[in-house]
Amino acid sequence: MKKITSGLLLLFLCVLSMQSVFAATTPTPTASVSQSEQQINNLKDRIASRVAQLNLVEKKGFIGTVSDVSETQITLTDMQGADRIVDVDELTKFSSPSAKSSFGISDISKGQLVGVIGLYNKDSRRLLARWIDVLKLPQIFSGAVLTVDKDNFTFTIATVDNQSIAIDVENITKTNAYTSAAGVAKSGFSKLSPGIRVLVVGFPDAKNKNLIVASRILVFPDLKSNPKITLINPTDIAPITPSTGSGKTLTPITK
Repeated sequence: MKKITSGLLLLFLCVLSMQSVFAATTPTPTASVSQSEQQINNLKDRIASRVAQLNLVEKKGFIGTVSDVSETQITLTDMQGADRIVDVDELTKFSSPSAKSSFGISDISKGQLVGVIGLYNKDSRRLLARWIDVLKLPQIFSGAVLTVDKDNFTFTIATVDNQSIAIDVENITKTNAYTSAAGVAKSGFSKLSPGIRVLVVGFPDAKNKNLIVASRILVFPDLKSNPKITLINPTDIAPITPSTGSGKTLTPITK
């Protein structure tokens, strides 16, 4: 009888010991749920913060004239006349069509026309530039031919505001003529004569800003000169020094 009682007592003690072990190793459900909820809430906060940042910043670009420049910032006046502040950092890339070597913010100067692309902050209204390119936009002139220098392949035109523009024709210049009968057809420098109406697209010469190097010329032989244009005396026009570029005489395509 004593043996049976001792055995039952030992079995009872073993059961109690096993229950205490299980209780110690089993995690508390409420604690586990609380920790998971905290992790989810933290993740929600990070996502919300990231979404807010993405909504605040967008890719944007604009064109403007440099009004001020420092080591880390450029101020532009855009095409609508608004001031734009552009920040630059070590990732900003610069380029210029006239640059022969490395080009950076130290080469940017007031009055230059530049195009900027980067990350625009809607809150600060500042743009962190990723690309800054110096631009050279073509100029367009419409008028009547005043003089023609067939030896140097240059001519002058008078505009509606009675300005005299010196035009240089090079081998890259493309000349066309428009007539009601044939439409647009290839033409050449030899077709130019005083009084004829022309449209010229070109860029200022690198060494002579008063000389326009033509890239496109459109001749209108059927049209009369604009009556607002006063054809001044050709002898009053200063001789044109043609652009030579590399130092060689450039002969335009005349066929």
